Amino acid sequence: MREIDGWRFLGYYGVIYLLIMIVIVVCYPLAQTFAKPIASLVFPIAGNNSLFKNMMVTTGMYWGALLFYTLVIQKIRLKF
Repeated sequence: MREIDGWRFLGYYGVIYLLIMIVIVVCYPLAQTFAKPIASLVFPIAGNNSLFKNMMVTTGMYWGALLFYTLVIQKIRLKF
């Protein structure tokens, strides 16, 4: 089982997370205006979603998938 520095891990993937959040915050109004009517024809879109809900779901999915892949699949231990 390999060990990697936990702070470096959080720093590296934290920067990627911040970039994703910036894209969500900047593009959310554009998606609501232009893409939502077109996408609702193909995909069932839940109404009354807010920016905060989208950010919370994205946060959980990102860190959950990242930690599952790192800790379970690659069997890497984080050392703080």
